[in-house]
Amino acid sequence: MKALEQELKTELFDRTQRRPTLNAKGRALLDRATEIIRLYEGLGDAVSDVEDLVGTLSIGSISTIATGVLPDAIARLSAAHPRLKVRVVHALSAELMTMVDAGDIDAALVSRPPGELPMDLTWHGFADEPLVVIAPDTIVECDDEALLRGFPVIRFNRHAWAGRVIDQELRRRKIVTQDIMELDSIESIALMVGRGLGVAVVPHRTIDQPFPVPLTVIPFGNPPIVRSVGVISRTVRAMPRAVEELIAFLRAVAAESDPYLRLKIPLHRT
Repeated sequence: MKALEQELKTELFDRTQRRPTLNAKGRALLDRATEIIRLYEGLGDAVSDVEDLVGTLSIGSISTIATGVLPDAIARLSAAHPRLKVRVVHALSAELMTMVDAGDIDAALVSRPPGELPMDLTWHGFADEPLVVIAPDTIVECDDEALLRGFPVIRFNRHAWAGRVIDQELRRRKIVTQDIMELDSIESIALMVGRGLGVAVVPHRTIDQPFPVPLTVIPFGNPPIVRSVGVISRTVRAMPRAVEELIAFLRAVAAESDPYLRLKIPLHRT
């Protein structure tokens, strides 16, 4: 990095802190370098069918989307563009947003951020998912508050953005829960609930089989609290076409399975 700074005759890092960080010039250089790499990876487009995509699309995904709409969306993207490679990494929403901002990945599939996005990032929503209380299927008649007050609760990871929304709503409604564990996998939570270990509040994913075992599913709130899921990408002159196509396929897959219809609850969007 020192050699690069000497060649460019400018400082690229702020070294006043213990750990050097990019300064404004360094960030500008990173943006330009990222753009050059994307242009290089897209050189194959110039000699291929104009409708075909080549290169590598790097995306990050939270677990609830990676085990939800993402597999079908990637399968359709790969069928449409067989020469496009898709690389997927997994992390929590906040970490994935940072990776997009740093240029480490092209896009992130996450819950909608609780606050404003950084200036260089853009949000593309593709589905709204109601939060629901899940309980063993032996429990038939009960409302959400009675379940949460009357049974042990398996908490959705409170470091996840959806987990924060759940925690805020429990506090707002003054529902005190008896927490016995905290997980970030819907499959793990559902299996625990199915075994009769407790109840939980989780997102109702936009897929035909949102849970791996039979459960009683009740909306959380009236109308139900909603988490929006979407794609975060960098704000550039033109979004990579691979990201545009991925978003289109995600919306198509999500539109084929509406949890509001399955739960027989009024359509409510926030």
